[in-house]
Amino acid sequence: MQNLKSNAARAHERPTTVPLWLIALLTVLICGALWLLFPKTDLERQLADTRDESELSMNYLINLLRSDPDNERLQALLKAKELRQVEIKRAAEEASRHALPPAAAAAWKKWQALYTNYQEAEKLSSKSTRQIDLLHPQVLEALRAIPREDLNQEQVLYLASSSLVLRDIPLALSLYEDLAQSTEDASQKSQIYAEASRQLLGFSQYDDASRLLKKASEVTGNSTQSREYLLNAIQVLQAANRSKDALALAESNLETLGNEPFVLRKLIELARAAGQPATAEKYVKQLLKISLLQQWNEFEQVATAQPVFDDGAWALQYTPEASEGWSLHKTALSNTAPKASAPVLPFDDQTYKLAYDVFLENKNLEDALRIAQAAVKQSPQNIAWRERLAHVAEWTTHAQLALDNWLFIAQATQREDAWKAVLRLAPGLFDDRALIAGLQHQLSQRPNDPALLQSLVQTYERQGNPQLAIDFLLRHGNSPQTLIMLARVAERTGQNKLALDTWKRLLAAPEQRTPANAMPAAAIALLEGEPEIGLRWLEDSQSLLQQPMQDEADYWRFMGSLAQRQRDERVAAQAFRKLLDTPDSDISDYDGLISILLHRDRNEAAQLSLRAWERFQSLRHLTQAFYLLEESGNSSQVGKHLKQALASPDIATRLKRQPTFYHVLGMYYERTRSPEKAREAFLSGLALMPDSLQLRQSLLWLLIDTQNTVELKNLLARVEESWAKDAEMHGALAAANQNLSRSAVALNRYLRPHLQDNSEDFLWMMGYADALEQNQQADLAWRLRRDLWLKQTPSTQKKRSAQEWLTPEGLDKVQRQARTRLMLNRSYGDDELAIMRELMRQDLKSSKTREYSTEAAELAIAWLQDKGEYAAERGYLWQQYARNRSKKRNAPIWAQITTAIAEKDTAQVGALLERYDDKLPRHDYLASAVMVGDVRLAQTVGFETLNNQPTDDDLHTSLTEQLLAVSHFAEYSQSQRYLSGIDETEQKLSWYHPLNSRWAIEIDADYTRRTSNNSSFVSRPSSERGMGLRLRRVSQSGSTDLLIGERRSLDTYNPMQLTHSQSVGNRWSIQGSLGTELSMQDTLAMRMGGMKDRAALGATYQISRQDRVGLEMAGERYFVQTGGGRIGSGQHATLQYTHTYRSEAPSLEFGAFTSWHSYSRMSPSALNGRNAEILRYLPAGSSASSDYLLPGSFRFSGVQVSTNMRYAQDYTRRLQPFASLALTNHSLNGSGYEARIGFAGNILGPDHLMLGFNLSKTGLTNTGINRELLLTYRLHY
Repeated sequence: MQNLKSNAARAHERPTTVPLWLIALLTVLICGALWLLFPKTDLERQLADTRDESELSMNYLINLLRSDPDNERLQALLKAKELRQVEIKRAAEEASRHALPPAAAAAWKKWQALYTNYQEAEKLSSKSTRQIDLLHPQVLEALRAIPREDLNQEQVLYLASSSLVLRDIPLALSLYEDLAQSTEDASQKSQIYAEASRQLLGFSQYDDASRLLKKASEVTGNSTQSREYLLNAIQVLQAANRSKDALALAESNLETLGNEPFVLRKLIELARAAGQPATAEKYVKQLLKISLLQQWNEFEQVATAQPVFDDGAWALQYTPEASEGWSLHKTALSNTAPKASAPVLPFDDQTYKLAYDVFLENKNLEDALRIAQAAVKQSPQNIAWRERLAHVAEWTTHAQLALDNWLFIAQATQREDAWKAVLRLAPGLFDDRALIAGLQHQLSQRPNDPALLQSLVQTYERQGNPQLAIDFLLRHGNSPQTLIMLARVAERTGQNKLALDTWKRLLAAPEQRTPANAMPAAAIALLEGEPEIGLRWLEDSQSLLQQPMQDEADYWRFMGSLAQRQRDERVAAQAFRKLLDTPDSDISDYDGLISILLHRDRNEAAQLSLRAWERFQSLRHLTQAFYLLEESGNSSQVGKHLKQALASPDIATRLKRQPTFYHVLGMYYERTRSPEKAREAFLSGLALMPDSLQLRQSLLWLLIDTQNTVELKNLLARVEESWAKDAEMHGALAAANQNLSRSAVALNRYLRPHLQDNSEDFLWMMGYADALEQNQQADLAWRLRRDLWLKQTPSTQKKRSAQEWLTPEGLDKVQRQARTRLMLNRSYGDDELAIMRELMRQDLKSSKTREYSTEAAELAIAWLQDKGEYAAERGYLWQQYARNRSKKRNAPIWAQITTAIAEKDTAQVGALLERYDDKLPRHDYLASAVMVGDVRLAQTVGFETLNNQPTDDDLHTSLTEQLLAVSHFAEYSQSQRYLSGIDETEQKLSWYHPLNSRWAIEIDADYTRRTSNNSSFVSRPSSERGMGLRLRRVSQSGSTDLLIGERRSLDTYNPMQLTHSQSVGNRWSIQGSLGTELSMQDTLAMRMGGMKDRAALGATYQISRQDRVGLEMAGERYFVQTGGGRIGSGQHATLQYTHTYRSEAPSLEFGAFTSWHSYSRMSPSALNGRNAEILRYLPAGSSASSDYLLPGSFRFSGVQVSTNMRYAQDYTRRLQPFASLALTNHSLNGSGYEARIGFAGNILGPDHLMLGFNLSKTGLTNTGINRELLLTYRLHY
């Protein structure tokens, strides 16, 4: 007993080598291996391929099904074997009941005996393999020996089944085919083929089985049965894993199969199995189409809902899908059957799923999306279809649709994968509604995650509900991170008070005054009106500044800007200097420090601008440096930097692509007095940027300042219309038009539209007054200047004198000049002169070059002109020219031409007109052309100016006068002369017709009636009549006249004369004439009966604007009219000097003249024949003396004074008197005089009436006292 206990104890103490769990594991592994090694699949394949119909194979198949009852393949095999055995037994029974002929019966019995032995051997196949091999050919031979013609249907079927068992497939097919061909009934024939197919299918003869089923389908007369056979044939091929053949068979018999949904599903299944997704998709679309067509009849029968009165009410309904919350719907539509809409495919999960899968297999994602959308629309709560829609929506980049469905799935199922999809898609789609839901889900799992809290706050802000974020942060502690987050959210929502209070709570701790916290806190303090606190925080934060600091540049930039705002320039300059030492400083930082230095050290500001230019290549800084250095007189440094920049090809190429560079370059050239280079620079810049305001204005002002009117006019013609669209250009365009004397354009287009906006701008209003004055609206200009003076007077009441007002303290230079002009206009006498002297003294004193400024010089010139001190003005101009003769500057052309015109200095006017042409002011240009006699030029200028100055009265008047000078006119004149010996009454009618701008013709006819007033002096005077044609050509530098006429006095003669006048330069003019058979007035006899040939040449020299001298030499030959006999010749020389004392109306001229006349004459007694007819004028009983025909040689001299004599012929708009008086001396007849007086004016407007009276004694060709009355009327049309 003790031993047993000891053994048990030892057994208990013995260690276990293999644990029980390991034994169990090994057992499971071994069983699993045995299960995997069991040849179940091979057994199934052998059972399907074998022809053994023995009970052993049946039992083996039944046992396999017991181990795997759900195996569909084993179930099909068992059912096929059972059917074959039943058919064989039935065929055998039917065959045994049919009586056969003896020979056939004997053959049948022989075959039956052999077949029975064969079957028995099959049952013992494992032991009698040799016997089976011996019996098989014998059985087949006996089978073939049976006569078939005496067999019935059952016997043939039995033989065919037996042939299949004996594995003679061709024999079985032959038996079936013979049986079918012997049957007349189509239904029976199809059944035979179907039965044969079933038998062949039991022996895995899929091709033959399918072929026989196809025949059965073809021979049967029932369409339904035919489709069933065909579907079975297709299924047989599909069972043989020949899907492509099955699909080909189906597609070749589509008419038989029809297009029923189940047929299409079968075709879709075949196409998918055959690996033809395109074909499957085609049938899917047909399936969907057919399904829709089935609904059309129902759709057409849907009645349209009756209209319901809309009372305007709305109902609030919950919308679970589209968006969270509620939405409004019309109550008038809520209870009304909607109008029938287009039918949709009724939800059939199988059809939808099939279509969806096929579309996906064919990569037709768009149709798959439509199917999924339709499914979800009809079954919104179907999660599977929601998921499919979400997937395909993502694949087709319909991310929002995918997100909506993922969100629905996530909220309905709380699946993690759905929430992950929501969080993945929502940020990219900026769908904060979905993102908030996802974040709330994550926060429910991780409530204190700071990153999630930050994301939730940001999402609330994006959604437009920042107050929810603020409330959330207010509930979560007082940690520094929470306070910073709260302050920033409050700042972004505009709750600056809350933000500032939060920052104060945070920054109460000195350790929190870091630059990162101080910068936003200072910004809020600035907005809340406490910038000093923010600046203090920023200064305190400097002690906690760590290097390197991420946003150091922003830190110093903000501190500098805030200090600059607080006008703490020391802190601002310190901050900006530290900012410029950082690598992140930008161009605006340089601008900040430059703006501070402009008030403290402008030289340093210039150097800093150049430093900014060198770093950033910003032309703005180069321009700023240019102005600053120019102010200090150091423009050479700007030129040096420009040359350095242009010396580098890369920099030069880059700069030349920037329009601002050309602006700087042009300004530099302009200041260095290179206007052509400046113009080229501005044009190059405009080529790069046509809409640059600076370049446009600079180019215009350059052309204005350089008085380049030709280029200015061309430029305006090209660009004025487009540039005028920019209101900023109106000032420069107005100045340009004023420079071209287009003051009306400047006023109407550019100045008056801005009058209200600039009514308080003193300088602008002064320029507006100048434009009014230039536009001949002097009264308006004077009243405007008066109003401006009254506005300026209160601001200067504290000034005690003109000297105090003109001091430069507190006054801009230009504004000082404008105020001075006003003071001059409002002062009189010595006060004006005192103001002008003080102005010039102040201007010269403030000039670094000890020269008068251009503004002061032109103001002085204008004042002298206004006072009519033209001589003083000309002296001042010459003084300025002499002082600046070595410098290139723009001469004040307006002053020169105004002075020359005012003093009637024709030579100077001609010189200025030739030199400057249309650069002259427009009115002066017109007056100059008139003064030098270039009427056509005056007309051209007048018409061009009227296009832009339609309301200029003076211009209208001047142009009218010039047009009348070359217009068509008719003239009638009558004169009554009382001479020594005869009285003459002359009437003359003329018609003038211009052919064009250069050519004109004049036709005149006259009649002179003569009577004797002293029979002892003249006897039987002859009257005279004549007609003449004058052809005239006028050019800019001269004129030519050709006269052809006919006159009848003592006899008829034909005068002809060619006259030409030519201007040479501005001072010389030359005249010449050549004529034959001209009338003459040397004596009374020759006045009535003589004629002459004449050749003359003369010249006139304009000594000055007031003085001119002329000389003429002429040679003449004299003839009598009747026979043309020559009676003598003469030589004449005339010297004349004229001094114009006053050129404007009333004009006043003084002159002196002398002439020498030498005659060579023959004695009248030598005349004979017709030539002697001229002696008829002798009184009765007297004889002709030597002076009867020609006078003796003599000299004729005199002095004269005249006023307004030009109005005797020239057109005048008002009544103008004219008069002249000459004292003469005739070397033969003694002293004499000549007086003339009259008046001229217009009556109807375009006409001229002149009445005059002449009284003379001892004239050039007459003796005694002579009187003359004159009347002339000329009508222009």
